[in-house]
Amino acid sequence: MEQKPVTINDVARVAEVSVATVSRVLSGGSASAAARERVEAAARQLGYRRLTAERRPENASAHALALVISDLTNPYYSMLCAGAEQAARQAGWPLVVYQPEVSRRGEDAMAGDILELPVCGAVLVGVPVESGSADEVRRRLLSIAQRMPIVTIGPKVEGVSCVNITSDLSVSVRKSIAHLVALGHRRIAFIGGLGGMRSSSARRRAYFAEMERLGLPTDPLVSTEAAHTPQGGELSVNRLFSEANHGDRPTAIIAINDLVALGALRQLQRMGLKVPEDVALIGCDNQFFTPYLNPPLTTVDLHPFDHGVSAIEELIGSLNGGSQSAYSQIRECSLIVRESCGALLGVRSF
Repeated sequence: MEQKPVTINDVARVAEVSVATVSRVLSGGSASAAARERVEAAARQLGYRRLTAERRPENASAHALALVISDLTNPYYSMLCAGAEQAARQAGWPLVVYQPEVSRRGEDAMAGDILELPVCGAVLVGVPVESGSADEVRRRLLSIAQRMPIVTIGPKVEGVSCVNITSDLSVSVRKSIAHLVALGHRRIAFIGGLGGMRSSSARRRAYFAEMERLGLPTDPLVSTEAAHTPQGGELSVNRLFSEANHGDRPTAIIAINDLVALGALRQLQRMGLKVPEDVALIGCDNQFFTPYLNPPLTTVDLHPFDHGVSAIEELIGSLNGGSQSAYSQIRECSLIVRESCGALLGVRSF
């Protein structure tokens, strides 16, 4: 029986580090000297080799990979794309980046468009793995996975045989809430996201569950739903502070991403409220502009570049091995503390 190729997941297990750390070390990124030494030793022990164009499967119908992504104008997806492109280039594979049309044609049309791409495997992120009910997403992914290996980035979809890479979105929300509670906040709002997107729903559920666990107040205003855009952040803040009684206004806001936080910051300042003196603010994604805002934005880093690298590595491994294992990599997230949360002001009473 032919032995399956060693993957970065195997290296991470032996080295006792995260898969993200293995990706950074093997792609020449930053890592501590100790982590780098463990990863390199594990790779030598297991006989790990980076997969290259010369090792492509002979039966591949097209010598290219696809990255199917929702919105290249969103810096989160741009960073993920950069990681995927670097990994594909270093392995000698062409990468086709495809942004599917979001229309009324339905899930079958989206799957059909992806299957028409001249590629032998695909990484799917955003709308293809997020939009619709669990059954709709499952049917969509199964129709693609029956024709080519896939790797998904986002919430895990049960019943689909593929590698899944996901951030623990519950942990990202809990870290933000815990940080704000430690600073003295009790009325904490969560804004942004769309109900039809599975990751938005996961973060919203995590928010309500954690606030309930801590015995903190929530109400419909505190969970205003809006888009993933700066305009959505502006509208959410306007509603939060215009419809709530003064004593019920939130003293802290968690935005579903940094773009929403950007709009929220602008609207708060437009209303004469100071961040963080009057309202603390935390975003998510650690996008490139967050250190340069006034004040610099506290945020959660989901490490999208590493997601892109790992997804391509896993996809090439599936192609080279001729079969695909079904498992999920739950990746670490990091709270990046800057000035917008009010940490420099210390613990206060609200």
